[in-house]
This record gives sequence, structure tokens and C-alpha cells, in this order.
Amino acid sequence: MKQVLRILLLPILALNLLAVVLLIACAYSPLLPAAQFPLLSLGGLGFPFTLAANLGFLILWLFVYRRYVLLPLVALIVCLPQICAFFPINLSGQNAPKGALKVMSYNILSPNISASNANKSNATIAYLEEVDADIICLQEFQFASLKKHPQLLKKYPYKSYDVSNESQAAAHHLGCLSKYPILSVEQLQLESTANGCTKYRILHEGDTIVVYNCHLQSNGLQTDDKSTYKQLIFNPKDNLRSRDTKELVKKLRDATAKRAIQTDVIIDDLKREHSRYVIVCGDFNDSPISYTCNRLRRKLDDAFMTSGNGPGISYNRHGMYYRIDHILHSSQFKVYDCTVDRSIKESDHYPIFCFLEKVED
Repeated sequence: MKQVLRILLLPILALNLLAVVLLIACAYSPLLPAAQFPLLSLGGLGFPFTLAANLGFLILWLFVYRRYVLLPLVALIVCLPQICAFFPINLSGQNAPKGALKVMSYNILSPNISASNANKSNATIAYLEEVDADIICLQEFQFASLKKHPQLLKKYPYKSYDVSNESQAAAHHLGCLSKYPILSVEQLQLESTANGCTKYRILHEGDTIVVYNCHLQSNGLQTDDKSTYKQLIFNPKDNLRSRDTKELVKKLRDATAKRAIQTDVIIDDLKREHSRYVIVCGDFNDSPISYTCNRLRRKLDDAFMTSGNGPGISYNRHGMYYRIDHILHSSQFKVYDCTVDRSIKESDHYPIFCFLEKVED
């Protein structure tokens, strides 16, 4: 009877082995240079699914055949650093000290506060006023829309937006609102027509804080592509080899390769930066398990990984639920209470904010 049972378990064990291999491959795909191996670098998108599969097998073996529990357990241990990056748990409960900087990044999806509808009851504007961050980095931002809100502009006497004249002010760009003086603004030269990275030097209590506001290469997915993604997730057997799926993968692959090149430009600039206080934030269009985040975490600390909890999903539409908005910082900051705020649903992104305290070495 035991022999028969073992034979019946063999197909399940084989599936578990496959799930283990896929989990490890997805977890460590960010180590590959994405510009050279963009298709393999997409493995990070599959990480949550392979993680869930191995957790499922772990529970199954606990109830069915405990000897095999070791298989998914070893895989989970091997991938523990990536699991912590994807789903951090921080229960310290420490409150940010008085004087800590509140920094927020938010892709506001500019039509939500365009010049034509930026009235006094606008939910996005009201939210920005309520959050009362010290430094706000905005993506897909229209400066012209803020002119109807002098109360917000008064709160943030220092501001920057990356357009050269008023005629361009309706375009979707990067912007920064700051309570502290912006000493200089520099555009990093990224290979992109609609995305970019702006570098601000901000004076705070005698120290210069360097802030990179990033909106890295978008995937360029249309409504049909997003529908294809949902079909692929819920019914992979019938959709895996479809023409639409191949087109979706091609778009994701090409965008991944471009983001890798953009990330390398940012890393090169970081290497030349001498300020002790550095913040890199924005809409990376990449999950925590990606070449982009992996490269940046070699130089900087991930605020959400250090002080956030759970998956922190920041993109909230079309079934593509990932944390693609991030805040990273130099080790001269101590971070508190990094939060993806789901209370406002005006954009297809949720804002992310944290508190940063300057510390001595």
C-alpha cells in the first residue's frame, strides 16, 4: 500500500521540483545583466507565483508526507533574501523622531489634475496638502494645473518641473515640491522619449540632500495587452502560446532592456556623487525582484524593505499588482514607517512615503 502511495505521489513531487527550480530562477534572475538578457530578466515577474506554489507544496507535504517538506523548505531558505525584498516584515513599531524628513513619491497620472479640472475640490491636490510631506517627487505631472491652487504652492515655496517654457507646461513630466531650497536641477541623459530622471540638490539645515526623481521606461502596454496579461495569469494553458502573449512578452522584454540601460546611467551618476545624503525615488516600472532594484540596492538601502510591511503593491490596475514605486536612500539616513498609501485611488499608482532621519557615521 505504501508503494502504491509513493507512486501516486511521484507526479506531485515532480511538480514540486519544477516549482523549486522556477522559484530559484525567478528569485535570482535580477543578477543577470538585463540589457543582454532581457527575456530571462523578466523572471522577477513570475516570482510571486512561484513563491505561492512552493508555499502551497510546503503545506501539502506537512499534511500528506512530511519527509518531502524539506524540498520546498530548502528552496524558500535559499530565496529568503528575495522573499524579504518582496514581502518585508518589520514590527519594531518605532515612531519617526521629531525633525525627520517626510519624503513622498507619487505618479499622479496627470489627467487627474490637468489644468481643465484642477478645481478646489480636486482629490489629488487635497491629498498632497493633507500628507504635508517635506519633499514630494511627482511623476506624470502638469505644473500648469497647480496654478489654481495657491494654498499648495504657498506651502511649497520651492518647486521644480522639467519644462523649458509655459507652452510645455501641460506635458507629463517630473516635478518636485519642497519646503526647503532647491539649489540646482539637473536632467540625467537617459535614452527615452517619455520618461526620465531629474536630480535635485536640496538644502536642509546646512546639508545638501541629493534627490533623484525617476520615471523609468514604461512598458507601453495598451488595453489589449493588459487584458492578455490577465488571461495569461488566470488561464495560462490556453494563452501561453498565443500571438497576443508573444506580443506582450516582446513589449515587456524591450522595456526591461531599456530600463537596464537607464539604471546603469543612474548608477554611474551615483558613483560620482559626493553628498552623504542621497535619495533615489520614483516610478521605476519594475518590481522589487528586478535588475533595476537589485542594482540600486547594491549602492543604497531600500526604505520599504527596511521599514515597510507586506508586498506594498503600488500599481493598482488591470490585475498587474506589483510594487513598482520605490524610495531608496544612502546609509546616512535612518528610515521609519515606509508606507504605500492605499487611501487615495485617483491614479493607477498609490503614493509611497517614508520618514528619513539624518544620522552620523
